[in-house]
Amino acid sequence: MAKRKRRKKRAGKPPPKCKAILLCEQTLVDEETERVTASDIFNVLSLPGFPTNAPPFTVFVQLVDGIGRYKVEVQIQDLREDRVIATTPAVEVRFPQRLMIVMLIIPIPPLPLDHPGRYDVLVLANDQEIDRQQFIATNEDDDEEEDFEK
Repeated sequence: MAKRKRRKKRAGKPPPKCKAILLCEQTLVDEETERVTASDIFNVLSLPGFPTNAPPFTVFVQLVDGIGRYKVEVQIQDLREDRVIATTPAVEVRFPQRLMIVMLIIPIPPLPLDHPGRYDVLVLANDQEIDRQQFIATNEDDDEEEDFEK
């Protein structure tokens, strides 16, 4: 009798893939057509000074290749301080079919920013990072560009 090979069990289902992350001042969905309008997409926030609260914005996320249900959340990380400064409540998304596209609009409330610099916006599915986008917070009164590589 031939021996059966044992299959290794996966640690869990793979996360969906992220096809888009847009940081927008406003995102609207047409009720009739379900088309999304993302306005004032940014990667730089010019603010009057620091510390301050960045104005609220939305994160538009497009996900593909999911299997079943996921809890999706967004974290904002301060890269200079190496810490998470905000986490959104988890939103449950469902992929009834593998080829389905899921679009999410995740509101970000006013964000406390202690200093100018680079910040990462991470998209997590079931506590696993699937992608990230970055923005730079600058002081609108500064004439010189600062070195944000630190």
